[in-house]
Amino acid sequence: MSRRLTVIAPHEAGVSLVSWLAGRFTYHDSAGWEAELEDRRVLVDGEPAEGHMVLRRGMRVSYDPPAVPEPEVNREYRIVRENPDFLVVNKPPDLPVHPGGIYLHNTLQSMLSARYGTVYLISRLDRETSGLMLIARNAGSADYLYRQQRKRKILKEYLCLVHGDFPPFRDARGWLMKSEKSAVRKKRIFMEDPAAEDPGDAGSPGRSYCRTELFLESRKNGLSLLRCRLHTGKTHQIRASLCSLGFPLVGDKIYGRDETLFLRFIKGELTEEDQKCLLFPHQALFSARLSFCFSPSNIVVDVSAEPPFWTQSLFARPYSGSD
Repeated sequence: MSRRLTVIAPHEAGVSLVSWLAGRFTYHDSAGWEAELEDRRVLVDGEPAEGHMVLRRGMRVSYDPPAVPEPEVNREYRIVRENPDFLVVNKPPDLPVHPGGIYLHNTLQSMLSARYGTVYLISRLDRETSGLMLIARNAGSADYLYRQQRKRKILKEYLCLVHGDFPPFRDARGWLMKSEKSAVRKKRIFMEDPAAEDPGDAGSPGRSYCRTELFLESRKNGLSLLRCRLHTGKTHQIRASLCSLGFPLVGDKIYGRDETLFLRFIKGELTEEDQKCLLFPHQALFSARLSFCFSPSNIVVDVSAEPPFWTQSLFARPYSGSD
């Protein structure tokens, strides 16, 4: 079997190999990865490595996994903008972006690497989320785009469909933290705090600052179509914020109206009634617009993707792109 290769990006450097493996590829915990290291299934720059090795930018970590069949995925991605330094890709729902969980090879990163060589994911989307993603094609452009993203120089807008009659506008500013009451380990909650300020690199123990501007586009039959402008890019930010605000995302198995749907989903036990409750087979969240300036070559990029079917079939006034 061919080895799965990952190049350590600048923001991933400085941690131990086993910590990075357990955090990035969650199908094994730290003990499981230690066992894989002992079996020499994991190599760093082509050589066996110890779990305590501290990773540096550009190191090449490869893994030769045992043969395990992976579920098939939606491979219908589209290249929206192609440049020697970066790609803008329109990802379909039901396609993981990078290896994790039960997916090793059936991922967008693997597909793009087979086509373009080593690529770097600047933006990431959940498996069920669709829309535009920014991909760097070399280490230099990755460094530049990572810095632009940290400085919040990359504008990102999403479309989503939620349950409830949303107000014309809401500035969702506050804190994200782990949900201690949820049966879903990775679920987060949003605590609204209009006075919250970004602590920067200092951070806040147990919580992270986030801000999303939420604009109402249309309302109909107890559903609301929203345009979401990110000011921060935290994991599950839009989904957790909307759930905690009382407007759960349509089709979302974790942050929708009933989180037990996710527990049945991972066991393959979703019923016909569960499917009716979800309305859609995947969450109604779409990365609709990316805008940034790529200064090394003086390129201004402002891309809006064609909205998905649910923005047009359910509403008379569909989203039309940028302001």
